Amino acid sequence: MSDNSMEQKTQEPTWFIDEGIPGVGQRPTWLPDKFKSAADVAKSLNELEKRFGVVPDEYDFSKSRYLDPDYEPFQDLKKFAKDKRVPQDVFDKMFESFDKYMDEFSVDINEEIKKIGENAHDRISTVDNWAKANLSKEAYEALRSNLNNAESFKALEELRGKVMSNTAQVPGNSGTVTTSASVEDLKLELAQNLEKYKTDDAYRKDLSRRLEVAVKNDPNYIDKVGG
Repeated sequence: MSDNSMEQKTQEPTWFIDEGIPGVGQRPTWLPDKFKSAADVAKSLNELEKRFGVVPDEYDFSKSRYLDPDYEPFQDLKKFAKDKRVPQDVFDKMFESFDKYMDEFSVDINEEIKKIGENAHDRISTVDNWAKANLSKEAYEALRSNLNNAESFKALEELRGKVMSNTAQVPGNSGTVTTSASVEDLKLELAQNLEKYKTDDAYRKDLSRRLEVAVKNDPNYIDKVGG
């Protein structure tokens, strides 16, 4: 046997499939120099996954109550995250933090109703009907969608009260504007607050006064009633 044959038989393999299992042929280009075998690469990847997490095939947004996974910018985010091998648990933590932030701006409607005070539901209904009767559909919907706390409601209720009682002030004007509710508006208010009208003397006098003003401001009202 020649020396060359002996050398080939005793030469150390250039790479291994696993410990004691030599690879065949030249060392694969995908096997980094720092790894002796393909099994070492697999073990290293497993350790990385344990340490950093597994990149999912598709990121799950279901743990967020606010974020829509179909929103186009999030499609770019998911692609970027996958390129950077961001695991799902990083997204989950982000969702948790984002939802806590959004919760700080959420409104507990029941608590806001309590803050309004007595007869809250009747008062809300009265203001809602007044707004619906006096605003355009677009303005009414905009007001309704943004009026979500007791302070804002009370401000609108006060404004309505001034308009209904002819005392709405013009900014920079020492006088008052001569706006008054129609007879039909006041009749609707009476229907919605009949119990208060029966038991609250001050309210009864105020509503009666406003009805008198409304009738005087509508000279055709008596004709309408008579007709």
